[in-house]
Amino acid sequence: MARPERLGTRERLLAAAGAAFAAGGYRGAPLREIAERAGANLASANYYFGSKQKLYLEVARAEFERLEQRLAERGAAVAPEALDGLPRPALIELLRARIRITLEAILDPASVHGKLMQRELAEPSEALPVIVRRHIDPMRRSMDAILGRLAPQLDGEEVERCTRSVIGQIGFYLTHRPALLLLMGRRAYPPGFVAELADHVTEFSVGGIDRLVRKHRIQRAPKERS
Repeated sequence: MARPERLGTRERLLAAAGAAFAAGGYRGAPLREIAERAGANLASANYYFGSKQKLYLEVARAEFERLEQRLAERGAAVAPEALDGLPRPALIELLRARIRITLEAILDPASVHGKLMQRELAEPSEALPVIVRRHIDPMRRSMDAILGRLAPQLDGEEVERCTRSVIGQIGFYLTHRPALLLLMGRRAYPPGFVAELADHVTEFSVGGIDRLVRKHRIQRAPKERS
């Protein structure tokens, strides 16, 4: 990453905004303060972004694009139509990769992604519907597609609940990090923790999905015999 003094005004504003929004949320980060952090004036912030909300959305877009780029570079971004021919082990490894990369992104101390979304979900701004529509929902649909191929016996609503359960496990290690670290007697998650956690969440999730499929078969069996 370029040093702050070597960045252009627009890039400095984005970097300053990411840090400010992560620290204080949308409402706790005045545009004037962001401009001062960036070593710029308020007029330049308005020139490049037009408003604080547009700047906020640009920060969110950049963070989600970085995550999407990581997924693509590591082969974890597969179009839904390409999933149909994948065997079960490949689908599970694809799920594992997406879980691990997402954990890496949100738990990275140097990234504002996790902190930004924590702030937004705790104190939703008027930008949240846009963030959900542009970024969160497409990622949700990608996870639905993988889980739906793993368990074609489940209907759409059941698959969505499975996706929420997977995402809930991932998010727990961000939202509860301060308490978890106290319980673990650590100041930070140890080396290798994310990889181990990704394995656990994957196996736990696949096991739960398989149990739902077995339950579905048991419930359907009497109807098929009648």
